[in-house]
Amino acid sequence: MLDEMVGRLHHDVEPEVIGDVPAIAERLIVAPCAGRFVPLPVDELNPEGEWVEPGRVVGEIAAGRERVAVRSSFRGWLAGCLALPGAPVAAGEALFCVRSC
Repeated sequence: MLDEMVGRLHHDVEPEVIGDVPAIAERLIVAPCAGRFVPLPVDELNPEGEWVEPGRVVGEIAAGRERVAVRSSFRGWLAGCLALPGAPVAAGEALFCVRSC
């Protein structure tokens, strides 16, 4: 019933944009596999503010005896780490926030 009501609500009317149109400049670097998050040492990467390029290693995932590199897919300012050191993470889980410039 709710779907029918929503479908009847001005489905052919274009929304009016007033003022600025927001653009999301943040991107997320995600875990390539499941395991435990291992951050890089701070002297190699400052997770609270450093420029990164695509392909840059920003951390690792310990999956059993194997270490899998976490690489940035984006160019921008590393705005923060979202995972705690040693925390279990799932494949695709957000680990870092990157502000695109």
